[in-house]
Amino acid sequence: MTTRYIKPGEALDHTNNSTAAINVNDVIVAGALIAVAATNIAVGATGTMLANGVFTLPKKAGTAMPEGTRVTWSVADTAFIVGAGIAGDVANAGIVVEADAAAGDTSARVLIAPGLGSKV
Repeated sequence: MTTRYIKPGEALDHTNNSTAAINVNDVIVAGALIAVAATNIAVGATGTMLANGVFTLPKKAGTAMPEGTRVTWSVADTAFIVGAGIAGDVANAGIVVEADAAAGDTSARVLIAPGLGSKV
């Protein structure tokens, strides 16, 4: 096989094989990869997801996340948490950047990038 460059890895195609539509700005879990939907993606359709960058993303209230904290995507909470997570979550899926997220906050600025996360 010949190695062939295809494209940068920020915007990736994603086929929605779930039973629910994906809305723009929804978090998409694709194995160990966390991404953000750039478009609405109907069931069975293919759309674009953004897999590299800083996003304001949901976090579980009640936990402070200082800048530099590695965070886990909790599938059950549909939010970032601190800790290892449980089966189905994506551990170390992002890093809180640019500002601390206080315990009462419901969102944090999180850097996501391919290769950061691992499936629990």
